[in-house]
Amino acid sequence: MATDLEYINLFNSCTISPLKSAEVNRIIDNKILNHKSRYQAVRNKLLNLTEYTYRSACFVTEPDDSFLKRNPKIGNSFFSRTFSDNSVFSESSGIPWYFIACVHYRESNSDFTKHLHNGDPLSGFTRQHPANRPKISHGPPFTFEESAVDALKLRGLDKETVWSLPKVLLRLEQYNGIAKAYQNNNINSPYLWGGSNLYTKGGFPRDHVFSLDYVNKQIGTAVILKAMENRGLINIPRQ
Repeated sequence: MATDLEYINLFNSCTISPLKSAEVNRIIDNKILNHKSRYQAVRNKLLNLTEYTYRSACFVTEPDDSFLKRNPKIGNSFFSRTFSDNSVFSESSGIPWYFIACVHYRESNSDFTKHLHNGDPLSGFTRQHPANRPKISHGPPFTFEESAVDALKLRGLDKETVWSLPKVLLRLEQYNGIAKAYQNNNINSPYLWGGSNLYTKGGFPRDHVFSLDYVNKQIGTAVILKAMENRGLINIPRQ
């Protein structure tokens, strides 16, 4: 398992393969940014935040008349614009929406009919590890959001309070499983680094079967995040 400094150094030295650059940008534009609100919704469910909570806490539903008289240029429309899309609260706390988006891409190619746990169909409980999920109050079929909440809680990610770059990369690698086979063969996990100068070959063509010659062709989650930072779409704190 890499140290915080090692994760940062890997991220800094990561360059996207020129042959993969267009694919990375298509993933970001079509699979991630297009569905940002759904990933935010999952994170907000974990925080138990709703639009009502935002409005109640900030006096947005019915702002005090005296406040509006003192600030006539603001008006009710300001509150609706500012808080109805959860923009103030949702970006500063909880699991980053882009973390959920990256996991979703790797586990099911961003398919909203699949479990975030492992890519099994939402029409039933999961079959692959972890099996028989989600553990909620009803049976199948499940929505993506309720199953995603279960997947993230199962891994304790709802309890995580620090989402620095090293922590994001560690939690992404742990989501897939930190395999000793990678460490023993001095291979960077393709779950993070696929499609970059930091990964060439080696991986698991199927569960529990490792091959030095196998090439994982999916784009890595860290590579996606690096491209998003390069485009100014996100800014992940380093500590």
